Amino acid sequence: MFGSELEEGVFRRRLMKEVVPGRPVHFSFYSPSVKVQVMPDAESIPGANGRYIGDAVTIEFVPEDAAAVERVREFVWRWERHNEWTAVRKINHLRRGVCPESVEGILERVRGVDRRAAAKAAEAVGPEELRELISEGDVKNLSRLPGMGEKRARAVISFYENERSGRRFLYAANRNDRFRGRPVITELDLDGDIEEQVWEHALRAQRLGDPDPLSGGEPPGHTTVRDANLLHPLPMTPVLMGRGVYHPEQVEIFADVLRRVLVEGERLAGVENLRIQRGLIFHTTRMPGVGTKTRNRVLASGLLDSEYTYENLILIPGITEAQARTIARAAREAERRTGARVS
Repeated sequence: MFGSELEEGVFRRRLMKEVVPGRPVHFSFYSPSVKVQVMPDAESIPGANGRYIGDAVTIEFVPEDAAAVERVREFVWRWERHNEWTAVRKINHLRRGVCPESVEGILERVRGVDRRAAAKAAEAVGPEELRELISEGDVKNLSRLPGMGEKRARAVISFYENERSGRRFLYAANRNDRFRGRPVITELDLDGDIEEQVWEHALRAQRLGDPDPLSGGEPPGHTTVRDANLLHPLPMTPVLMGRGVYHPEQVEIFADVLRRVLVEGERLAGVENLRIQRGLIFHTTRMPGVGTKTRNRVLASGLLDSEYTYENLILIPGITEAQARTIARAAREAERRTGARVS
């Protein structure tokens, strides 16, 4: 499964170092079957924000504390042991065992520069000299390195220019990678009305999937915030979830957090600041007699998690008295455990 025991040891050490509280870790799969198989487990790891991002088979984890860190590590090794496809993955977007500060680490982040080309370039240039060529935009000398060429050199220069730029994009892709059309991309004007821009983007993103929360089709687009390279979501920014429908307060909260992070420079830390979704109780608690359709009816009702009371739930069409009591009871128990208030 691994190339060698040495490579496995290097990856284990990187995993132990990189999975720390409050820091996003991106875990990429390369099999659609694995993606569907692990989705529920990734989203219900206690104390960690597990979410699928973009149009890649990638889960972003943000562990909240030391216990959640261990759970994320266990999750990674569980799927490493039980499925061959997870042998190929990236932690923080780099090939396992590669130092991000090395020549290979700098070059392999760029789409179009493969492992072989990066290894050849590393024989002729050091990390500091490479960074200088990139910062100066020296395409001519960069293209002369072994394994590079003009096309790859321009891709590298363009990639790192985008990394340094302040351009930010909303990127919506369907949750399960089966698009109804191309991904929806919106460049944010940080001097304009962010909430208005988010609303326009959300309306377009909904067309990527079936907006009916009770249908068997794909849900609407799942929106993340990206830089000018559009390759990976920005760390520690929120995600606009598209489980069934977009609710007004969901978009408002998302836009408010974007303004605080991108305009005011606030740095978020912790799962609760990243998780903008409703119905968390359905992912953390087993409730007999409450299935997927019942969950979707509750989500589509517009109730906030703090409003899951019997009186509110029984008013939702299609919810039985027994189901309303079960959900309300689970919400009260969760309130006692976490201290969250159920109105």
